[in-house]
Amino acid sequence: NAAQQGHRFIYRGYEVESDGNPHAHAILRGSVDAHGRNVPNYHYEDLIHFIHMYEKAGFQNPAIVIDTNHSNSMKKHDEQPRIAKEIMFSRKYDPSIRKMVKGLMIESYLVGGTQKIGENIYGKSITDPCLGWEESEALMYYIAENV
Repeated sequence: NAAQQGHRFIYRGYEVESDGNPHAHAILRGSVDAHGRNVPNYHYEDLIHFIHMYEKAGFQNPAIVIDTNHSNSMKKHDEQPRIAKEIMFSRKYDPSIRKMVKGLMIESYLVGGTQKIGENIYGKSITDPCLGWEESEALMYYIAENV
């Protein structure tokens, strides 16, 4: 909602004015509750809930992008293909989800997993764990065949 509204703010010492972005979209990354537990929000019921919220809000260009990692995967990067496939099934099953879900965020790099600083493994993430090249390629082909 905030991204689609106009704003006036100070940026690097200048007063800047924005008309807002009518193409801004929600990114569903899941969340962490007060007890530190990951709460995913990519399931069919979650998507239907967000679609109803969007319909009530009356945004110009409603869209959702879903992060298959982070709290949606409980930070288990190997879960990303399963999550992506579930989302693709939901898109295939329900036309409103197919219309609203515009993309997936997938953590991917050359070598799967993550490394500690100092390991110096070329192509392996030093931040969030990622799918490796082979798993990413297979997942991209699956998504392309099921769009």
